[in-house]
Amino acid sequence: MSIKECRSKFVFIYLPTIYCPHPQQTMSMFPGKLLFCFSLIHIYLITTITLAQPDFVFNRCDNAENYTASSTYQRHLDTTLSILPTTNSGFGFFNFSTRQGNDTANSIALCRGDVNLDACSSCLNDSIVNLRKLCPNQKEALGYYDHCLLQYSNSDLLVYPQKRDYFFQFNPQNTTDIDKFNGALRPLMDELRGAAAAGGSLLKFASGNRTGPGFDRIYALVQCAPYLTEQECSECLEDEVSKIGIHDNGKIGGKIVLPTCYFRFEIYPFFNQSFRATPPPPYP
Repeated sequence: MSIKECRSKFVFIYLPTIYCPHPQQTMSMFPGKLLFCFSLIHIYLITTITLAQPDFVFNRCDNAENYTASSTYQRHLDTTLSILPTTNSGFGFFNFSTRQGNDTANSIALCRGDVNLDACSSCLNDSIVNLRKLCPNQKEALGYYDHCLLQYSNSDLLVYPQKRDYFFQFNPQNTTDIDKFNGALRPLMDELRGAAAAGGSLLKFASGNRTGPGFDRIYALVQCAPYLTEQECSECLEDEVSKIGIHDNGKIGGKIVLPTCYFRFEIYPFFNQSFRATPPPPYP
């Protein structure tokens, strides 16, 4: 049995006709008109592209603390999120803060370990646009796509543990043999958990596959935020993996996501199998 995941998205940008005089005529007679016309086109394109952002798999707006328009916190958040995409660690982790007491704006983003730079950047930019739109005045918010996760807050984000509420999603289809399926899945998860936790301070990610019941092959990946220690990463993933069988009940695919760690498994390849992170140097 094989399952294929196919997603197609077509975005058509309709540009209305805007009459602009000939450039030479405009520059000689009305210098401001040409600039005005191109400004209209630029604004229309930006607005249209913003509206075309894909929906999050999961997002959360924390209503505990809000900010007002044009406040110091909003200015700090604007600055923080504009600079965040330039802070890539080299392995898809981003971190930037604008600090000033209670108006401090912190932000972090994490791309999936096997995602290339272009896809990572695109995902982060989509996240910033969408999250600001969905959480227009909340000081703390989180948005998750399959390729990246973005979080911002007035509280410190480089801590463990964070809030323990998590997002989970499972395939509605059941495996034909729950015991054998989980008997293959759990060792695979334990193996990947150990590999990810042993990763360096720039990347804690592991993926792999194992033969399941029948002709099924189980594919899985796990990842931790790179600022976690080896013990914290292992503990975070172990807590999530222990929920297999509680929520999924023999499902053939699923994911559980926390801001600090997550896992996903399917019976079809859903990640870049040729990706191999450079292992950290061995401990002395």
